[in-house]
Amino acid sequence: MERKSSSASAATSASDTNTDTTTRSLSFPHVANIFVKLRRVQKKVKAHHIDSTSGAEPVTHASLDADADSLKKRARLDVQNVFMCADAVDVPKLLRASRASLLDRASLFQANTLVEEQWSCSICGPKHRSDGSFRVHIRYTATAARSSQRDPGQPIALETVRGVPGLMTITTRDVVSMNVLELFQES
Repeated sequence: MERKSSSASAATSASDTNTDTTTRSLSFPHVANIFVKLRRVQKKVKAHHIDSTSGAEPVTHASLDADADSLKKRARLDVQNVFMCADAVDVPKLLRASRASLLDRASLFQANTLVEEQWSCSICGPKHRSDGSFRVHIRYTATAARSSQRDPGQPIALETVRGVPGLMTITTRDVVSMNVLELFQES
């Protein structure tokens, strides 16, 4: 008989705690505290992103800018790549790879150089990936042109690059899109 009463009292106390937690309502301070915690979490997530860009306006290499009157613009091209990198991110190398793919596409338009270049890079840190890899989004836009000058082979505005120091290993490269934005008429 004692066993039954002790189990009945245990069930009664368990039901009392359940009713206490379910009857608790959200008050203004509780809601405000939730918003403060959400804001802190959002700031922590943003802290794991590194963004850099070549600037707001397209830029042409100085050697090609001097030869502007003999340039024949063919097409405006755009490529978006996603790289997965382990241990570090060497952004100049990733930009060179993206630029090289644009220059390769430019050859289809009988172009031998890129002018009016612009790029953006976003590095997503390894916060939610257990392998410590970095996801890097690169968008490179340039105008394919025919010129008597040789292509410099380097991306523009490398002084604005922000990366992750160390020895980088590229594990995957995905071309998200490669587009022809505009075709120019020959005059």
